[in-house]
Amino acid sequence: MATKQVGLGALVKVDDDGDASFTTVGLTRSITPPPRSRALVDGTALEDDLAVNEAGIEEASELSFTQFWHPGDTNHEIMDTLFGSKAKVDWQIVYPFATPVTDEFEGFVSALAPEQIEPGNIISRQVTVQRTGAITRT
Repeated sequence: MATKQVGLGALVKVDDDGDASFTTVGLTRSITPPPRSRALVDGTALEDDLAVNEAGIEEASELSFTQFWHPGDTNHEIMDTLFGSKAKVDWQIVYPFATPVTDEFEGFVSALAPEQIEPGNIISRQVTVQRTGAITRT
C-alpha cells in the first residue's frame, strides 16, 4: 500500500558550469516539476467509425519554483547569470522519498519574476526553467 509523502526536503539542483557537480538552488518555498504529455496525432482512417489518436512527440514543459531571494547570495546569483547567458544546463529535482528519487533534464532559465513584497513576508521570486531535454529518473 502506498504511503503519503511530505514534500519537505525536496530540492532543485543545477549544474551551472558543466562539471557534472550539482549546486542546490537553496531556500525554495515551492516546486512545480515539469509535466509530461504527448501531442496527439490524428490517426483516423476514412473507414473508421471513431476518431483515432496516435501518440505523438513529447510536448515542451517547464519547471518553476519559488525562491526566497537575496541578491548577492552566490546560489541566487546563479539564476541571474543563467538567465543572462541563455545557457542550457542540467537540472535536477530531488524528491524526498525514503529512497530519494531524482529527475534530471536539460533546460534554460526563461523567467525571473519577483513576487509581491508585503510587510511580514519574506522577499521571493518565481524562477521558470524551460525544459529542452528528456527527463531521466533515477
